Amino acid sequence: MSSNPAGGASEPSPDRRVPRSVQALGYRDYRLYWSASVVSNTGSMMYLAAIGWLVEDITDDPWKVTLTAIAGLIPLLLSSPVGGSLADRYSRTRLLLVTVVAQMAVAVALASVVQMDAESFWVLLAFSFGGGVTGSFGAPVQHAVMVELVPGEVVRNAVFLNSTQWNVSRAAGPMLGGLLIQLSGPGSAFWFNAASFTVLIIGLSRLPARPPPGASSSRGHLADFLSGVRHARAVKGIRVALLATFVLAGATSPIQALAPVIADDAFGLDAAGFGVLLGGFGVGALIGAALLLQFDRGAAYSLLASLGIGGVALFTLALAVAPNFGLGVVAMGGVGMAFMVTLPTLASAMQSLCEDSYRGRVMSLWIMLFGVAPPLSVLVGGRLVAYIGIRWVLALTALSVFAYLVSQLARRQLRHMDSGSWDFSG
Repeated sequence: MSSNPAGGASEPSPDRRVPRSVQALGYRDYRLYWSASVVSNTGSMMYLAAIGWLVEDITDDPWKVTLTAIAGLIPLLLSSPVGGSLADRYSRTRLLLVTVVAQMAVAVALASVVQMDAESFWVLLAFSFGGGVTGSFGAPVQHAVMVELVPGEVVRNAVFLNSTQWNVSRAAGPMLGGLLIQLSGPGSAFWFNAASFTVLIIGLSRLPARPPPGASSSRGHLADFLSGVRHARAVKGIRVALLATFVLAGATSPIQALAPVIADDAFGLDAAGFGVLLGGFGVGALIGAALLLQFDRGAAYSLLASLGIGGVALFTLALAVAPNFGLGVVAMGGVGMAFMVTLPTLASAMQSLCEDSYRGRVMSLWIMLFGVAPPLSVLVGGRLVAYIGIRWVLALTALSVFAYLVSQLARRQLRHMDSGSWDFSG
């Protein structure tokens, strides 16, 4: 593949020496974006933990916890295509700043409602949807903007590091959220989330407004989106990565969305224990990130994806049969570790295979899968819990992922992701 990730602009230069495994942090703009995102995403993970726990506490109904999670995911399907189209038309750094301001406004409103004790299931459901809308506009922009902050040969490391910071937040957020809920109620977690967006806004405002990757399109967003679909369909490796992402998102989403149910029904935990259990996913993801960064160059995408998908199946089965809380946390950490190996590998493979002028739209397809697969799997899983219990739902999920992996290996499909490169010299 041959494209310029900076849309024709001169490539950035490093301003400090850093270890090779984190070389993207040697670039000022990426470092600003990365460090601010750690704080903001920690707040977002605290919010997700708090809203799930609050709905469980108010309703004691796994189905309503499921609906709340789905309400936050559906906008990924509805709004991401527009966000992807905008990311290919306008300055990505400025567009991302606008979406973050909108997310902060929703977060402040939710925190205010909870502080006034005006929350109810329907109010929380509405805010989950509203937060999903603002977040889904910015999601494809976040993935597209990274290639503008570092030179082409460092993009793979930047993608892996971005997933690392997301999982630093995933590790810290639920544990801090559970602690705050235990000490001062869920309102404090919501206020922390609202305040955390300030850090990201300051960081983004210090980034220069880079030009869009190409001329602004006069076509509508639908036409733009369909052209992105055609580009994705034309590249076999992108199609394979999208399918793998669909399976991964569908398998892991019930584990995360129904974590309050796992904590309560499987292990009988309080809010603090719930935070530790969900935080175990993030700690495992950090371990996976540390391992993944050591394979920044050289390891084939197909190998990393195979190991990661197999690990998701194995540790999900271990979580299903874990006899106690301690082993449950270990199994949850294993799922997080395998997830972390797989997801950034798939994202990096897609980034390496698509042209920059289509990047926002192709990544919007990737984001949209999280608006399809998670709601479907959480919907089915939430219903099945009522009939067969959470442990059997986890076991069936594990077996389904294993069957998918065997079929892909037998047909040698994952190797198509290995044809991309980060050679932007042409």
